[in-house]
Amino acid sequence: MKNAMYFLPVLLLLNTSFISCKKEAAVTDQSKGEAGYVTGKVTDSKGNTISGAKITIEHTVWYDSYVKATTAANGEYKIALPSQPAGDWTAKAQLTKSAYGQDYSFDLAADNDDVFTCNSSTVRNFIWKLSGQRSGNDSYYGAHVDLYQFGADMEMDKIKLVFTPYPGEDKLIDGSAATTIERNVEDVAGTFMVKDIPIGKYLVKAIYPGKTLLLKNRHDEEEPAVEKTVVFGKYGDLAETEYNIEFWISE
Repeated sequence: MKNAMYFLPVLLLLNTSFISCKKEAAVTDQSKGEAGYVTGKVTDSKGNTISGAKITIEHTVWYDSYVKATTAANGEYKIALPSQPAGDWTAKAQLTKSAYGQDYSFDLAADNDDVFTCNSSTVRNFIWKLSGQRSGNDSYYGAHVDLYQFGADMEMDKIKLVFTPYPGEDKLIDGSAATTIERNVEDVAGTFMVKDIPIGKYLVKAIYPGKTLLLKNRHDEEEPAVEKTVVFGKYGDLAETEYNIEFWISE
């Protein structure tokens, strides 16, 4: 009899892991979501709604188990979670924009990175950020400029890059105002760079005490110059939504 009573709780525990998600009554407070669904809204950094963002709800264990949605004109989405597989899910969002002659994909910042289950009333809102550190790692939402020394006698980490909005291009890719940016060069794992520049179109020059520095884009045939155009792209081994530009620097 003692053995039977011992195994009963174990059997009950095992059985609960296979129970399907059940749709419950809708929650009247929409900020708390609706059981069995993931809902939310996508905006830019100024709170403007964004349509056409791609939302992906992905299982944390099972490969190729996900559901997707696209935000509507009001920036909102609603996704019903499948009953199987049971376990934890995560939410992520991406946005694609065309500008400066190419397409850019952006990972959007979630207001909450916690996992959830099919029984949850889950709300995940996302913001389109052009700069700032990403949650949980050392990467950034902005692009970076990589510098390579070409016959120049200087300490690379003493260089400052000054970005000014390109004439007639006074808006960033999200429509917000472009401003002048000054950043010091850093040594990042052996590559000298300036990090986290919001994607836009700029003119850039390099400043160093007592020297006149020249920049040359490593990927075009134009001559070195004191000021060069910056249009970010993909050069080198970059992640899916990471962008950069590479310059030789000389005197």
